[in-house]
Amino acid sequence: MNKAAQVYLFQLGMRFSAMLPRTVMIKIAKILAAPGFLLAGKASKIIKKNLMYCNQKKYSYNTFKTITNYAVYLSDLFRIPVFDKDTLMNIVNIMGTENLDKALKLNRGVILITAHIGNWDLAGVYVASLGYPLTAVVEEIPELSDFYNFLRTRTGMETVFMREREKMVTALRNNRILVLLGDRDLTSRGIKVKFLSGEKAIPRGPAAFAIKYNVPIIFGYFVLNDNRKNSYIAEISEPIFPEDRSFEELSQIIANRLGEYIGRFPTQWFVFRDEWKS
Repeated sequence: MNKAAQVYLFQLGMRFSAMLPRTVMIKIAKILAAPGFLLAGKASKIIKKNLMYCNQKKYSYNTFKTITNYAVYLSDLFRIPVFDKDTLMNIVNIMGTENLDKALKLNRGVILITAHIGNWDLAGVYVASLGYPLTAVVEEIPELSDFYNFLRTRTGMETVFMREREKMVTALRNNRILVLLGDRDLTSRGIKVKFLSGEKAIPRGPAAFAIKYNVPIIFGYFVLNDNRKNSYIAEISEPIFPEDRSFEELSQIIANRLGEYIGRFPTQWFVFRDEWKS
């Protein structure tokens, strides 16, 4: 599907989300997941491979569950323009915001690292709605970036593209929270690490920035809650510090923490390209 068609379908989804209750949109998303599973093709094979590295079995069942969860993610993504703060508070159970407060008090800026797990876009919207100064580093996707950034910035979160290094540095110097996705190397210049039960490359930026600017690192996730229908759970870790750690050591620590999160929620890891080194 070309980018123009994707934009059209995303805009259509956003219009429906504005008209229909969230519960109805989620039901529609789950119904559409069935043909999505049948038509997934190459993506389905990659999901199965990811599940293998997560040491998961029941590949067909868990692949279908991954596609269903992704459909719900898209449904809530489209709904961002009509989410109000009270609704977000009702559907999200967050733990660890005191860790953000602790790190910000150091006045060095904060690097918050997450993965393509759960609803990472809604996570930024939610945390920004709590009043935290967020600057998210995002992939520049022709024709789609404007659409995504329109949604991401609804509650005050800033976005910068990966090429805008100076803006990232400025965000840290202004004691903002710089949000980085740390599980995918989009530049082909990443560092090879042990990841889950395999090896893959992750971005060099998170560890390099933390060491160069002596910035605390915090990890977080924002995933669908299997124990409470149509809601999310989020967790923000205690900060770690780059002092006396090598770049390689810190990169592996990042990989281990993200791998831990993905291993806990393997059917909410939405990576549809084969990035394994073996």
